[in-house]
Amino acid sequence: MEEIFPPGKTGTIRLKASMLQSCFLRNDGNGKFTLIPLPNEAQISTINGMLADDFDGDGNLDVVVNGNDFGTEVSIGRYDAFNGLLLKGDGNGGFTPLSIQESGIFIPGNGRAAVKVRGSSGNYLVAVSQHKNALKLFELKRKIKTMPVNPSDISALIRFKNGKTEKREFYSGSSFLSQSSGFIPVNEVVSGITIFEKNGNKREIQY
Repeated sequence: MEEIFPPGKTGTIRLKASMLQSCFLRNDGNGKFTLIPLPNEAQISTINGMLADDFDGDGNLDVVVNGNDFGTEVSIGRYDAFNGLLLKGDGNGGFTPLSIQESGIFIPGNGRAAVKVRGSSGNYLVAVSQHKNALKLFELKRKIKTMPVNPSDISALIRFKNGKTEKREFYSGSSFLSQSSGFIPVNEVVSGITIFEKNGNKREIQY
C-alpha cells in the first residue's frame, strides 16, 4: 500500500467495512433508521432479487429472497449455497426463515430477480429468474383478490381491520433489473385502500 499510496499524502481517506451482513433497514420516522441484520439463513450467499408482500395473510410483510452468484473468480469458487428463502415477518422488523417444506420456495440456481405477477385468472404468482437456467413460477395457494393499479398511481395507504396502516409506493423497477406487475393483493385482513395519483387526486376503495 505504501508503494502505491505514499504515506503523508494529503487528502487521503481510508475507509473500512465493518458490516458485511445482508440487512433490513427500518424507517423509524423523523429521519432515523435502524439497521437490522437478517437471519443467518439469509447470510450464506449473496442476495439479489427480493420481494416483500404479505404471503400468509397475517397483515405483516414477508420477504421472498433469490440469490447466489456463479460469476466469481475461479480461485474463490462460486457462491452457490443458497436455495432461495421465504422470511416470515412479525411486523416489528423481525423475520423468521421458513424451510423449503414450509414455504415451497426452492431456487437453487444462479438466482437474479424476484417479482410478483398477476395471472390470467387474477391469481398471485411469484416469478424468479436464474442466469442460464429456467424461469421459475410459484403460485400463492391462498385465494386472494388482486386489485390492479394504474400507471398514474404513485402510492397506496392500506388500512387493516386491526387498525394498522401500511403505505406502499409503486416503483418502476424494484428488484434485480426487473419490475413487478402493477397490483395490490387484498386479503381478509384489509378493510380499505386509498390510492394516490401523481396529479394529486386520490380514490377510496372499501372492503
